[in-house]
Amino acid sequence: MKRRELIKGLGAFGLGSVLTGIVAESTMKNSANATDISSLPKYYKGSPICWLTPQKTEGPYYFNSNLVRPDIRISTNNNVFHDGIPLNMAISIIDINCVPIQNVLVDLWHCDKDGFYSGYVQPGGNYVGHDFMRGIQATNTNGVANFITSYPGWYPGRATHIHFKVRLNSTTFVTSQHCFLDSVNNTIYATPLYVGRGPNPTTNAMDGVFGSADPPYLRMTAAPNGIGGYDGTYTIGITSPNIIFDPEFEANGYSLEQNYPNPFNPSTKIAYKIPESANVQIIIYDVHGKELKTLIDKKQPAGSYTVDFDGTDFASGYYFYKLSATGGRAGDFVRSREMLLLK
Repeated sequence: MKRRELIKGLGAFGLGSVLTGIVAESTMKNSANATDISSLPKYYKGSPICWLTPQKTEGPYYFNSNLVRPDIRISTNNNVFHDGIPLNMAISIIDINCVPIQNVLVDLWHCDKDGFYSGYVQPGGNYVGHDFMRGIQATNTNGVANFITSYPGWYPGRATHIHFKVRLNSTTFVTSQHCFLDSVNNTIYATPLYVGRGPNPTTNAMDGVFGSADPPYLRMTAAPNGIGGYDGTYTIGITSPNIIFDPEFEANGYSLEQNYPNPFNPSTKIAYKIPESANVQIIIYDVHGKELKTLIDKKQPAGSYTVDFDGTDFASGYYFYKLSATGGRAGDFVRSREMLLLK
């Protein structure tokens, strides 16, 4: 079976389905800088397969904070630092062939040491307008996204956990949660910053999401780092994002491709195709729909084109680019895509 056919076939089971013959996670070695896949079996019954991380509920406390940052402990509305035992996380993203994937976004959110989420009213606290314990990072060339946070606390009814999404702008590959070993939680919750609330009465096995003391593919390995904090490593398996770089939208021979690289800093390329002579515009917009820059505004003959966008004068964040091709015999063509500038 060809790799693309295998990816398409997985769609029938959903992005978070666990593959038959999954590779034991213990064979995946993680570090802050790289994912060592040398020990992984490359084939299972003739097919190159790792695993897909199981989908789990998003939960009630998600919002897209658009905070591209490695340290997620500060609330930007008031610059308050939310203390706790430091947790340095190295999160590796791999595809079904066990290959690290670069330039995908890892979006994290979790409660603080006292069990509160930013952005919401909860029993005992109102943190509307706050954004602590939320952040986004793109994976590096080794497929790793690094974060610094405070070890999460707990709230009634749930095991200790961290939520995450892996996405490429608006395309989400997996939404899920990971936990920690109960023994690690108990050690953390006996330290001075946490001891006032005591241990979490809900274990992983009791939890309605995890349902096991050590749920497969949903547990972060965390260990003391000798400098007062913990280092956590976790590997997430997703379907290949390479399909995102194929022309997604095609109509009568027109197409607008995903910019590359994406995320980018400071420049990126936008490729498009027109099958006939047309009046072409490519315009950059912010997330509110405000027009920021026109890259192309002229009549062009049929062909494949690439235009550069330089974001030197733009702030980090999400932007849209729109292709409008009008006046052709095949009719008008309008398509938009997202892109992310990371500085």
